[in-house]
Amino acid sequence: MRKIKITLLSAGIMMLCFGSTAQTEKEPLKAEFINNIVLDGDDSDWESAISFFDESSGLMYSVANDAENIYILIKATAQASMTKFIMGGVEVWISADGKDKRKTGIKYPIPLSWEERFSSRGRNATREDMRNQELERTYKTMELRGFENIKDNTYKVDELDVRAEYSGKNGNTIAEYKIPFSSFCKPEQINADNIFAIGIVLNGMQMPNFGGGGGFPGGGQMQREMREMTKGYSFWIYSQITK
Repeated sequence: MRKIKITLLSAGIMMLCFGSTAQTEKEPLKAEFINNIVLDGDDSDWESAISFFDESSGLMYSVANDAENIYILIKATAQASMTKFIMGGVEVWISADGKDKRKTGIKYPIPLSWEERFSSRGRNATREDMRNQELERTYKTMELRGFENIKDNTYKVDELDVRAEYSGKNGNTIAEYKIPFSSFCKPEQINADNIFAIGIVLNGMQMPNFGGGGGFPGGGQMQREMREMTKGYSFWIYSQITK
């Protein structure tokens, strides 16, 4: 996973604000203290938070916190990024010691594999059946790894204090994540001087194995576009909470 110092205008990173100018301070991202964030896929309650843009993945993201939780918003507006969002899935990793390591993380959304899609067709499932299966897996469940007192497993998005929510409103693709501090760090690490490392992974679109050869159908341009869609991107950001 490549490393990005979020406050530098280098490595293809542009920092954008909702209705304001770009931020240029050479310091870790300060999370916005917002105590009214609701995980509903609507980013209107994030309007006071600074939004950053990762050019390689095409993802916008913001970080906020209240007294008990850290919140992460990831948003895709370009078609290619939105397709990967749904067909490849997204992973969010967080490290309380500021080190870039995939220890505690959420995978959400979770796409159906092509094997699962073809299996549904083989059972003569209707289009509505397949859509319901995709809705249940992709948007209603999340995979958790490395959390305190939570077994590594798949859970409903609203089953635990760790939560996730998706929305496709207004032609955009949005995912929100709520991570209680107590689920990944010790009390003494919850202070404004501590730097949390947050890893964001946009997985490439999963593709079926055409004819057992693993190639892509169509001509050169189509093949290049398909290869690009299977390419994943990842980066780390660094954040300090605000009290």
